[in-house]
Amino acid sequence: MTLNRALEWGRGLLFGLRIEGNSVVSDEGGNSYAAIITGSVDSTEHNFCWKNLLVDIEIPASMVMRIYAYAADSTLFSMDDVPAEMDSYLADKSVSAEEKLHKLEPMFTLLGSGTTDCPINLRGRYIWIKLEFVAPEERSIRLDKLRLLLRSESMMDYLPEVYRAEDGVNGFMSRYISIFDSIFFDMDDRISALDRGFDYRSAKGNMLKYFAEWLEIDDAAYLSDEELRRKISAVPEDYRYIGTKRGLSDWIESEYGLKPNIIEYFSVRNMVYEGKDRECYQRLFGTNPYSFFILLPETIFPNKHEANVFMEKLRRRVPANTQPEVVLTRQSVILENHTYLGVNSVISGYSEAGADTGNRISHDLILGGNNNE
Repeated sequence: MTLNRALEWGRGLLFGLRIEGNSVVSDEGGNSYAAIITGSVDSTEHNFCWKNLLVDIEIPASMVMRIYAYAADSTLFSMDDVPAEMDSYLADKSVSAEEKLHKLEPMFTLLGSGTTDCPINLRGRYIWIKLEFVAPEERSIRLDKLRLLLRSESMMDYLPEVYRAEDGVNGFMSRYISIFDSIFFDMDDRISALDRGFDYRSAKGNMLKYFAEWLEIDDAAYLSDEELRRKISAVPEDYRYIGTKRGLSDWIESEYGLKPNIIEYFSVRNMVYEGKDRECYQRLFGTNPYSFFILLPETIFPNKHEANVFMEKLRRRVPANTQPEVVLTRQSVILENHTYLGVNSVISGYSEAGADTGNRISHDLILGGNNNE
């Protein structure tokens, strides 16, 4: 049986914790102590023997987690010599969480401390699990799943009956074989869940960066998990348009927050060969039919290093045998240079005056070209 949904967590008692999605996490402004008691888990069988418990949780190394359990054939119990129902008592908002924890403490049996896997060996149709967290100071907690193993498979089941009958449930052979059970069956569970480990939506940390390297996502080592998930989810759409004008435009907008102006050679070809000022156009755009120009504001790159990094990324995204050139336009009109109405110049309008403290990258610099000018 597995507890991993918000509805199941909500049936129990939470102290210093809250429900976030389908997980239980530390409450904001919490203290160094937190606890959770689950609602009842029903085996549907009286005097049922509960076997093992697995806790899927993320806690810091300095935090101590203690695991308790209470099992009974009925959900009724006596509270101050008055009959009460356990689940109703846990949900009773008229009683504080501290008081509930104090009064229920004698009923719970300690199963383990500092572990996420422990035997239960309690009998009863119903069971309640209690987790306590203690840390020197406030720490983060994320509880994703509780798994109750009703009957664990064992290699003892495959031995001849004579060994099982003589050894018993807690004999030496059973305990010795259980060591190999934990190794073998844990490995089997990991193999069965291997496909879920390759899901970028649930992967974290180094595994997520590993996926990003498969897809050649730039700067994967420096991005957060959420940024990597966003980039990975966009890969199919990016690959659909990679090497096209739209693909380059979307990539630059995603990376730098602005939409570039991209001028392809065929759009200025007539002006280069037939225009009145064809000499000027030839100087600006050349005569190479496989070249294209990306116009960006001069303030987009803080220094030349960032501009060179951009060019390296750009070259991996353009079609083979094409020659990209990045033109950094200045916010002014410069005759016979790259001046575009509505891009880096306007006919009229208010503009602030400012002292020119110098450009980090010269306004007449073209990144790219035959000599990487």
